[in-house]
Amino acid sequence: MLRHYFDPIDIINEAKDQSIVLMDIDMPNMDGILAASKLRKNNKELIIIMLTSKRERFKDAFKVGASRFVTKPIDKEELYEAIENALKDIDSDEKLTVNLSGGEKELKQDKIYLLEVVRNKVNIYLKDNCISVNEPLKNLEERLNSKKFVKVHKSYIVNMKYIKSISGRLIVLENGIKACISARREKEVLDKLFEYDLNYDR
Repeated sequence: MLRHYFDPIDIINEAKDQSIVLMDIDMPNMDGILAASKLRKNNKELIIIMLTSKRERFKDAFKVGASRFVTKPIDKEELYEAIENALKDIDSDEKLTVNLSGGEKELKQDKIYLLEVVRNKVNIYLKDNCISVNEPLKNLEERLNSKKFVKVHKSYIVNMKYIKSISGRLIVLENGIKACISARREKEVLDKLFEYDLNYDR
């Protein structure tokens, strides 16, 4: 449903269930960057498109998870393209089908935090639970979106969206799970994270 808001407080209170928000950085009562940050805490799936003439604020907007920018004065084609691309991101809604003892199960890739090899199984960590599957990690990796997942170690594949921090070669995810980056993969992982930061919602 399309809604218009003229006050950032209303956006924070009412737009947390929206899929896409077009946010002006300059708004009354609250800076758009701060409003976007508060929205992100309520809805990590939200796609935020920033409208601004202040290129110096782009870096700040990236930090709060803005995925696209439309510069002012607004060009209609640029705006439509940004919205169209955002809709494509929503429509993709990729799934990962895994084999469990009770049959096949579809998991939303966007909800997967981490895949970890444990003995002869792979544990797939979601936000609040874990699913174990009898399938090689390599097979699962081939079916994941390579632009959003990165193999950081022979035993770990991480969803870059949920990385909270990196200290040395230790990754901490938003749900508290940790994974280590192997020395030989470190440069590749950091390059991929940089590319992800430039193109996707964090």
